[in-house]
Amino acid sequence: MKLIYFKSLLLTFGLSVSCLIPVSANQAPRLQTDITFVVAGKTGNFRQSTGGMVSALNYHFFAEIFIQDNGRIKQAALLTPNNLSEAIAFSDSGYALEMHGGRYPDEIELEHHYPDGNYIFRYETPSTGLLEQPIALVNSAAGSSRLPDAPHIILSQNGKPISPRQIQADLPLTVTWSTFKQGNQDPLEIVNDLVFVIMGDCHGKRISHSGRPFENTPYLDYAATEFIIPAEQLLPENAYQLSVEHAILDTTITEGVPGFATFATTTFLDIMTLGRATDEAACPEILKNFDAGQTNLRQPR
Repeated sequence: MKLIYFKSLLLTFGLSVSCLIPVSANQAPRLQTDITFVVAGKTGNFRQSTGGMVSALNYHFFAEIFIQDNGRIKQAALLTPNNLSEAIAFSDSGYALEMHGGRYPDEIELEHHYPDGNYIFRYETPSTGLLEQPIALVNSAAGSSRLPDAPHIILSQNGKPISPRQIQADLPLTVTWSTFKQGNQDPLEIVNDLVFVIMGDCHGKRISHSGRPFENTPYLDYAATEFIIPAEQLLPENAYQLSVEHAILDTTITEGVPGFATFATTTFLDIMTLGRATDEAACPEILKNFDAGQTNLRQPR
């Protein structure tokens, strides 16, 4: 597994330790202290069956603003290319400010509602002031798609492949996936194309996350090949939902705020551990999705 660690640059001009900012070797230190990064993207969501078949669920637009520890923000809204006069407000998800468009049956419908062009983040923070930050979502050619291939998820324990419904709760679970063929290095050396692995439990709570950029923690880029979920995060006779996302990024920095335009594809897979759950740890009869991207019904326990 390839883990990337951010390098912190010590500023010697009277800035406190709280202003330490991870930067690329050829980027000037960013002095703003409120926003981690902003991202706007078009995504395809897929579901992998127990037998390994991957099928499309929906296509979706989203925008997010991630806030630094102790960061402050107000008046956050988004302007879209087909409506530059009416801003769409963000909502707080608990870990980011988010705006979600509809979920559509194909890319044609997605493009109709969220066309190529500049998506403008309008917000105000103490360290940036009032800012309009454009994120350009542009396909490589007219009518083409930049969404990467849907990942195929492979599970193993003790070095051996394992069925999604035959997982041992007392062993680490190794998650691997098909090659991220479209992934590449960032020519601006800000952030390479990314891989995200997330596991949620049957109550809709995120249990494991492979990490995000600019948070001073490990995360996965396009060259990563696996992610290990510790046994401590698995309970006997419990249902979980895994997702693996491959994300192509176009990167920019505006007034010290990293911005990503992303074309991403996510595959969801329901898994189940063996054993017998305690009454306190038992799953409900109706399993709750941890991610709204899975719009169909989950498999029963």
